[in-house]
Amino acid sequence: METTIEERPRRKASKEVRRQQLIDAAMATIAEKGITGATAANVTSRAGLSLGIVSLHFGGMKGLLSETLRYLAVEKRDLWVDAYSDTAAAPADRLRAIINAMFAETVCSPVKIAVWFAFFGEAQYREIYRDFIDEFDTEREDALVELCDLIKGEGGYDTVDPDALATNIESLTDGLWLSLLLYPDWIGPDEARGKLIHMVAAHFPDHFEAPASACELS
Repeated sequence: METTIEERPRRKASKEVRRQQLIDAAMATIAEKGITGATAANVTSRAGLSLGIVSLHFGGMKGLLSETLRYLAVEKRDLWVDAYSDTAAAPADRLRAIINAMFAETVCSPVKIAVWFAFFGEAQYREIYRDFIDEFDTEREDALVELCDLIKGEGGYDTVDPDALATNIESLTDGLWLSLLLYPDWIGPDEARGKLIHMVAAHFPDHFEAPASACELS
């Protein structure tokens, strides 16, 4: 029977919903059991879906795991790009907004951080990361260099190296994410964000104020 116009969007939405259900279930399973525990049986059981649906939508578990990694990368990129793209805002406000985005609940949840580091620990997925996510990291670091250079010019911070500071921001963000994964009872996203702002304030004291509690563990 011919599909009606009214039915087509519904079927399309259903496919998108199923794909998202599987990605969400894959993230939850990886966070709990690691990459090796993210089997089709475990993921579909968690999603409440049939076993064959992974092949239908992703061509198998490698496809699902690759798309899960891509989903996380695009989600994070979209968030910081929104912050960076507000060219009417001052450079310091745009830099602060990027830092805030990196520790936003939508990208910095315990499950998602666990998934990121699970992928980093698997050789084949590090290769996939380099293939299609490395450009995202380069794009973000270039944006950080640009903003640091603008702030340097505004404040006359002659000794600041924008390239080095951008690299330090990226590296400290990764380190703080690891601390959030390993020591969730000691540090939370707000405190982690404060520690990063504290480091930036040491370079741009007229543009950033170091949080009073940035060096304390709760």
